[in-house]
Amino acid sequence: MSDGTNLVSTDTNGAYTLNEPAGNYTLNVSSGGYLTTYQITTVTSSGTSTVNWALTNAYGSQPVPASGMAYTILAWNDLGMHCDQDDYSYFCVLPPFNTLHVQVIRRSDDASLIMSGITVSYTFPKKTNSTLHTNFWTYAAQYGWNVPPNIGITGTPLAGNMAPDANNLSWVATGIPITPYDDDGTWDPYGTAAITVKDGSGNVLQTANVVAPVSTEMMCSNCHGTTNPQLDILQKHDAYNGTTLAADQANGIVHACSECHSDNALGAPGQAGVESLSLAMHNFHKDKMTYTSAAANTTPDCYNCHPGAKTQCLRGIMSRAGKSCHDCHGDMYGMTNSILSGRQPWLQEPKCGNCHDAVHQENTNTLYRNSVLQDAPEGDMDNKLYCEACHNSTHAELTTANPADPTIPQKFQGDNYWIWNCSVCHTGTKSGSMHRQGGGD
Repeated sequence: MSDGTNLVSTDTNGAYTLNEPAGNYTLNVSSGGYLTTYQITTVTSSGTSTVNWALTNAYGSQPVPASGMAYTILAWNDLGMHCDQDDYSYFCVLPPFNTLHVQVIRRSDDASLIMSGITVSYTFPKKTNSTLHTNFWTYAAQYGWNVPPNIGITGTPLAGNMAPDANNLSWVATGIPITPYDDDGTWDPYGTAAITVKDGSGNVLQTANVVAPVSTEMMCSNCHGTTNPQLDILQKHDAYNGTTLAADQANGIVHACSECHSDNALGAPGQAGVESLSLAMHNFHKDKMTYTSAAANTTPDCYNCHPGAKTQCLRGIMSRAGKSCHDCHGDMYGMTNSILSGRQPWLQEPKCGNCHDAVHQENTNTLYRNSVLQDAPEGDMDNKLYCEACHNSTHAELTTANPADPTIPQKFQGDNYWIWNCSVCHTGTKSGSMHRQGGGD
C-alpha cells in the first residue's frame, strides 16, 4: 500500500495504517497475482479515513473467444437497475421502463463501429407479455401515456429493432416496458435480452445476451404496513399536504407523482413551488426510516425504497470493495442537503473522478453512463467506445457479485472482467491497457 511517498504492508487480516497530515492522497495497492489498483481519499485533521479495496486477479492468459469471430457486440443496460411497480391502481411513481445500448464492432486491426447497413434487434425470450404481471396499461391513459399494451411510454415495444443513439455511436432501445416477472410468473429482476445483428440481406452476423435489470422491490410496506401500503401512502399524503388523493382513488381517479413533483428521470417539470420527487422523498423520510433486519446488513435507509435486500442492485466492484450507497451518494440527510444546495437529481450524480485518478474519470460535465473513452493509448478509440461498454453500468460495474451481469465478457473475452483484452475488438498484435496510463483499467 502506497500513497506515492510512504509504503506500508498489510497485516495478515489485510489491515493497514498510513499516517499522513490532512490533505488529498492517491493511494495504490499492489499484491502478487493481482492488478495494481488506485483510489483517491481525503484525510481530515481530526480523524481517521478508512479506505477499503477489492483486488482483481491479474488478467488471465486464456484464449479469447472473439479471436475466431468477425464481429463483437458490446451491450449494456444504462443504469444497472430500473424500478417498477407491482400495482398502478393507486398511484404511479415510475412506469415500466428499461434502456439497452449496443455497440457493434467489425473486428480488424483498426476495428470499426458499425452504425449503418445492419439491423440490431432485441427480444426477451422469457418475458414476451408484460400484461400478464402488471396492470399498468389499465391506468396508463390516466397517467398521461396513451400507449397500447406491451408498448412503453416512449413507443418502444417489448421486442423490436434498435435505432442509432443521439451520438451515432450505439444502437439503443429506450423505454422497453419489461417487468421483473417471466411469463410463467417467476420473479427475475435480472432478465436477459437476446441481441441479434443482421446484415442488409438478413444474414445473422452476431448474437449476444445482455441483462436488463428491473425490480419492483420498493419496500413501502416496511413503514406503511402490509395490509394496504398504497392506500396508507395516499392517506398520509392527504393528511400532511391537504390533497384529496385517497378520495380521488376511491372515485377511480389516479395520479402520477410527477404531476406535481418534478422528476428528471421522466423529464416531467412538475408544478411551481412543489419539491421535486427526489427532494420530497428524501427530505420527508430522512428521519422516518425503519431499519429491517434484511436491509440493516447493507445500506438500511436506501434498501427500504431502492431494490433491495432481495434484489441486491448494488452489486458491482464498488460494493465488492466495501462501498455502500452512502459512500457515493451520502445518507438521506446528505441527499436532501445536496438537492437543497442546487444539485439536479438524475442530471448531476456522483463522479468516478471523485475517487479514481484522472485517467478513469467521466468526460467533462457528462454522466458516467454518457461518457466515452478519451485517453486510448494510440487515440484510435477516442470518442468511440462508451465507458459502460467496457465497464458495465452504474451499480453493476464489472466484476460484479451477480452472475447475470458478465454475459458479454464471458462470450467475447472468456472471463467475467471488464473488457480489457484488445483482441475482443482488434485483430493483429495490439496489447496493453485500454487507457493511456494508470493502473488496471
